[in-house]
Amino acid sequence: MNYRMLFMGAALSAANLVASQAQATELVYTPINPSFGGSPLNGSYLLNKANIQNDHTAESTEKDFVTRFKESLERNILNTVTRGVANGEITEGIYDTGDFTIVISTVGENVILTLTNLLTGEVTEIVMSLNGG
Repeated sequence: MNYRMLFMGAALSAANLVASQAQATELVYTPINPSFGGSPLNGSYLLNKANIQNDHTAESTEKDFVTRFKESLERNILNTVTRGVANGEITEGIYDTGDFTIVISTVGENVILTLTNLLTGEVTEIVMSLNGG
């Protein structure tokens, strides 16, 4: 009889659980990332987590002295040629800076500068009016 009472109690408890009304609350979303409305205190934590996971390393862009000197010299030559053409002081001719070839020619009232990048083959043509117009 003991087992029967125990079984009946268990059955009544199970029936009570099944028949009872389920209660729940609304799901409330709270953003974590401060960029999307989360707490600003999470910012440094999330940034540190992202930095730890980041396996990318930037390439070294440091140039040696000779390369920097060569680039500076080329820029200086290009600036001098451009200033000279703008002031009417440079005559027609071909100027070689190492990585660039500059061809200056006069056609009518215009000065045409043709810059050729010897490394990439890119050609740029600049037309300047002699009379400033």
